[in-house]
Amino acid sequence: MNNFKLIFRQLWRNRLFTLLNIVGLSIGISACWVIFRIVNYEFSFDQKHPDKELIYKVHTSYLENNKTDHFDAIPAPLPAFVKENFADVALSVPVFSEYFEKVSLPNNKALVFEDQKEIIGTTPDYFKLTDYRWLQGNKDIVFKNPNEVVLTASRAKLYFPKNAFADIIGKTLSYDSTLFTVAGIVEDLTYPSSFIGKEFMQIPAKDWTSTTWTNSNSNWQMFIKVKSANVIAPILKSVDAKIHEMTNEEFKKYGFSMSSNLIPLSELHFTAFAQKSSDKKTMYGVIGIGVFLLVLACINYINLTTAQVPHRAKEIGIRKTLGESQKRITFIFFLETFIISLFALLLSWPIVQLIQVSLSSYIPKEMYGYADDLTVLLFMGGLTIVITLLASWYPALLINKVKISEVIKITGGGKVKMGGLSLRKILIVFQFAIAQIFVVSTFIIGMQLKHSLNSKLGFTQEAIISIQLPSKSYQNSDTDPFTFKQELKGLSAIKQVALGHLPMSGDHWGNSIVAKSDTGEVRIDHQFKFIDEDYFRLYNIHILAGREIKLSDTTSGIALNLVAIEKLGFKSPSAAIGNFVKIDDQDKQIVAVIDNFHSKNMHSEIGPLELRPSIKKGQLNTISIQLPDNQKTWSSSLQQIEKAWKKHYPNAPFKYEFYDQQIKNLYENDVKFSKIINLSTSVTILLSCLGLIGLVTITTAQRTKEIGIRKVLGSKISGIVGLLSKEYLKLIFISILIASPIAWWAMHQWLNDFAYKITLSWWMFTIPAVITLLVAFITMSYQSVRAASVNPVDSLRDE
Repeated sequence: MNNFKLIFRQLWRNRLFTLLNIVGLSIGISACWVIFRIVNYEFSFDQKHPDKELIYKVHTSYLENNKTDHFDAIPAPLPAFVKENFADVALSVPVFSEYFEKVSLPNNKALVFEDQKEIIGTTPDYFKLTDYRWLQGNKDIVFKNPNEVVLTASRAKLYFPKNAFADIIGKTLSYDSTLFTVAGIVEDLTYPSSFIGKEFMQIPAKDWTSTTWTNSNSNWQMFIKVKSANVIAPILKSVDAKIHEMTNEEFKKYGFSMSSNLIPLSELHFTAFAQKSSDKKTMYGVIGIGVFLLVLACINYINLTTAQVPHRAKEIGIRKTLGESQKRITFIFFLETFIISLFALLLSWPIVQLIQVSLSSYIPKEMYGYADDLTVLLFMGGLTIVITLLASWYPALLINKVKISEVIKITGGGKVKMGGLSLRKILIVFQFAIAQIFVVSTFIIGMQLKHSLNSKLGFTQEAIISIQLPSKSYQNSDTDPFTFKQELKGLSAIKQVALGHLPMSGDHWGNSIVAKSDTGEVRIDHQFKFIDEDYFRLYNIHILAGREIKLSDTTSGIALNLVAIEKLGFKSPSAAIGNFVKIDDQDKQIVAVIDNFHSKNMHSEIGPLELRPSIKKGQLNTISIQLPDNQKTWSSSLQQIEKAWKKHYPNAPFKYEFYDQQIKNLYENDVKFSKIINLSTSVTILLSCLGLIGLVTITTAQRTKEIGIRKVLGSKISGIVGLLSKEYLKLIFISILIASPIAWWAMHQWLNDFAYKITLSWWMFTIPAVITLLVAFITMSYQSVRAASVNPVDSLRDE
């Protein structure tokens, strides 16, 4: 008990440094807390699933011109074929995504749920493959009757909030116009899983009995469970032989072939073939950030504590004189650090809440649905012990080096020499080197994002809104979009209207073009977008040769971009006009060659593109509207557009988006990464500055007499501030020299993911360096000026 009293008395006596240590460690603990929860969630996916090492997801691959493209889909007949022909496959389970416009209770019009996700069509074997615990119903007889549905507990509560689970069995749900009977309720999985279904129904007979092998659909997926991992190779060989038998005659005409692939369930989450996937490299990067922030916090503690050792020399010397052993002194010091760590742990809780709010777009929302309190508690307990050991070893070593004879001879404990300051200098350099890497990264990432958003895209994007036309039957989706467009064209409050895919978006179709050449045929893969006759004018797309698209071109006329023309072998845009190319065995005439524009974000190079005119409403799902130049009139324009919308689509909500904002959304992952780096930069700078405040405070206290003498001899405040800051600025400058090449390499690697990027230059490293030096100098200046402003008479008398 006496030890605790002495420790708390010591902490209160040096409350400034106690506060600095607690705040510094709490920041490191908070970062580790949040990062651990994210990483623990992501790496927990499917790891608790029974027999995970025997379960695989099947997907297909396409080989064309020695290039393999993987597709997260299967042919519909594959699950039944595997089930019927392979004895070594214990389970062959289709997982087909089912879409319904709305789910409702037949006798309750108030409870209507539109666009419900996570509804799957499957077979009873699904419940043998997965680990659902049945709350109601019997998995052995499920789907024996037609039109049965099984709900998870969360979905059952959503549809029947006032009913007990037992009372829900036998109730009816309407999926569009089809009635389904609730045949079972299963508990939601209590661990992160790639099996994300919430509603399960018998797979439609047309899918299960399909004989069409040449068509794969991303809504058709499949899992198998094998009896032994050794049977995988022969199964794949046999499946590929069947696929080749059923598809080769059709596919060889297009020069490609299809095969199958398997991914173990235990690895699925970190691939592109998971319904909820994550990037393992990103996770390792996040772990690295957490480790760096924790190390920086510990460095802060070590620097501040070692700087105080000379002032505590008298206390340590007296304890040794009174017979206290080195082991006991070391234990008490470790206990002091542990108490500070506990206070830091308490302070970290509100900081964690702030971090989670600021990073809400990055943190998976589903993470909060899984109880990991015990795991987090064990981690935080272990982390506190690690921090105690990591932050205490060097200060404890210095404490044990205090000699009784030195303390007795020297009246001022602050004069006791504790050996060289080389380690402290190294830690300061390391600390600011990490901070500088983050500062440079923040600067360059911000510039690249600005470059991506402000570069010329090859089309007009300002003052344009886009509206998705209704696709649901009860929302008048059968209305001809050209009727709505024609009414909008009659409004004086808008400039242009066009139907078709947005120029730059992830929404497009894909195919191949074949053109005749002197050496035979040239085939290229390309993407194509459907448009109408006003598309070029609205988006101001530059025509290099030919003419604008007309609706009469829907039979055979197309527009190709410059890249497509060059890859097809035409010598110039004008030379391509009037020529015919073959697409889907149909002859299409090139009536326009357009200048290249970005159809995807800056990560991708501009590739071959076709703009194809259409009058079919199923192909023209988006309407683009250009508003007047005067923004003050936009409110009135939008009101008129909404009025016309309600006239043609009275049952559909009026929702619009500004196109420039949609383009920004294409860089969502980059913005998230930038946000993490920005937050990390702020934390590293804060930690580094907290350390500087403490170190400069101690330095000025140790040099009080020197400062007083210098002032008596005529030194100015600016000179004294420079004297106190020079040593630390020198160390920070060294850290900048070390950090710059590391930051250059890291940013060079990051920029490689962009096809169109900024060029790294020396000034991109100089500006952040100057900013770091200024921030450090300003941080140190307050204590330095304060010390230099003290009356020298008081300084010398106190000394």
